[in-house]
Amino acid sequence: MNRRAFVALVPSIALAGCLTRLGLADRVEIARKSVRLQPTETDDPIDAAVRRYDPDEGAFYDGEIHDALADEIGEDDPLKLSDALVTELEREFETIEYRIRACEMDESDDCRRTAVVREDFNEIEVGDVADFVFRSSGGLVSVHERRDHRE
Repeated sequence: MNRRAFVALVPSIALAGCLTRLGLADRVEIARKSVRLQPTETDDPIDAAVRRYDPDEGAFYDGEIHDALADEIGEDDPLKLSDALVTELEREFETIEYRIRACEMDESDDCRRTAVVREDFNEIEVGDVADFVFRSSGGLVSVHERRDHRE
């Protein structure tokens, strides 16, 4: 079985830690999370909320939180989307994309961007260390260490 076929069979994010030990996943720090909304009537996507992490400044929102999320997400809240909010967004927008930027833990500053499913997106916060499998269809993530446990 080739690597691609094996990764396609992985049924649970809990296996990402095992995949790291096997060399199939990367241990990364979550540097950025964002929600991208695609309106039905235009071609221009909207970055509705962008949350970043800086070791000196901590977690913060980069720019304004879009009106579609502003009532549900406070300025200091983690970026998580509830079932009710997603249902409301699905009525107004064609697609909702949950995006992250994850960087290698070494000094290389090698970072990758990918989309993840909402459950994984809600599970992680910027600054967390996670085991991550990058796939062409999106990422597979398992939290290794929470940011707030490292501070």
